[in-house]
Amino acid sequence: MNRIALVAARELRAERRQPDGIVAATTFIAVLVLLESLVVGPVIARDADVAAALFWIALAFATILTTMRSFDRELEDDALDALVALPGGRDALFGGKVLALTAMLLLVAAVGGILSLVLLDLPLALPIHLAIVVLFGVVALPPVVIVDVILALRLRARAALVPILALPVLVPQLVAATRGASAALVGDDVGALSWAGLLFAFAVVYAVLGLTIVPAAIE
Repeated sequence: MNRIALVAARELRAERRQPDGIVAATTFIAVLVLLESLVVGPVIARDADVAAALFWIALAFATILTTMRSFDRELEDDALDALVALPGGRDALFGGKVLALTAMLLLVAAVGGILSLVLLDLPLALPIHLAIVVLFGVVALPPVVIVDVILALRLRARAALVPILALPVLVPQLVAATRGASAALVGDDVGALSWAGLLFAFAVVYAVLGLTIVPAAIE
């Protein structure tokens, strides 16, 4: 746990010194939400299901972008080999990355969510329930993307392979997050909490799988 905390703190310090990853992700999700709303039209985009889907698709791509930038920084600094050489370094790498990326994505999701609510003029019936859905939805994203980035880390075509690997696996989570956010927007408290519980289960399952797969994948 100490090593996981150290890796997470190191990641956040690196992002503070070079905030290009989080800035790119925030800009990306804002532009994508705006672009998608213009493509489908303002009337359709104000539908709760459509607005929630636009937001979570944008956040999924922002997660991939932020995660890839995080590991690119490791390769640029030649820090990855030294980190995994430490006792427990592989598990600490996964756990620390998950914690740090979750914290950064919560910020990105907050900015993107506020922009979505303002730009699309969405009604918000259950703000607390929406916050819970977003929290668990964000927590469920990094473990999957980190595993896929590590699997493609040494490949030249990883920029193309990571979305191909990650997005099919993320489909159940994106569906649950979309349904939960839509339920919170329209005032369905039971539905919102039910989908939030499923997202929490996704987060736990993929975190355990990540701790199992990542050490072997790094080898």
